[in-house]
Amino acid sequence: MTATFAKNIFTAFILVTSLAACKTLAPDISMPAGVAVPAPTAFQDLCARAPEECILPLNEQTRGLLTDLMLEVHSLVIPTAEDGDLWQTVSTPSAGDCEDFALTLRKKLREHLPQYGGAFLMATAYTEQAQYHAVLTIETTSGTIVCDIRYKRCGRWDYFPYEWHLREVAGQRHWEDIGNHQALAEMRAASIRRSSGR
Repeated sequence: MTATFAKNIFTAFILVTSLAACKTLAPDISMPAGVAVPAPTAFQDLCARAPEECILPLNEQTRGLLTDLMLEVHSLVIPTAEDGDLWQTVSTPSAGDCEDFALTLRKKLREHLPQYGGAFLMATAYTEQAQYHAVLTIETTSGTIVCDIRYKRCGRWDYFPYEWHLREVAGQRHWEDIGNHQALAEMRAASIRRSSGR
């Protein structure tokens, strides 16, 4: 047996032994799979300070997920005019209105994409009929998009025929006022005139 042949046999033995060891150890040295949980509070604070760090990358995968969840939530929330104003999420097909739809969609998005929890923010507006309305806004790499119970697809915020009013602030208890106050006052006045029959 030549020295070169013996060296090759030894190298092959070491390689096979190492591969076997890797195969045996892999399950033990790999990090375990986990479950989706809310982002740490400090990370949510980061999103509040620097929203650009927490925006959702809008790509084929996230667009597909958003389309699927929109369909799912549309099947869960049966549009119904509420007597009063109760905000809630639903998990089974139930009567609900605009904010129930938006909150349920936000919950599902945060469950699927917890790392972008700060990108999913509630907002309120007045519709073209001067009705108060709630939607979900999403900060993405392509700008702000809106998901709305009145529409089957999400779209750019400025495509919607609304006068915007309030918007949730990531990681904070307060909301921000984003409204055109003169336009909002005119819409409120028109709404009051209609409801009083004048």
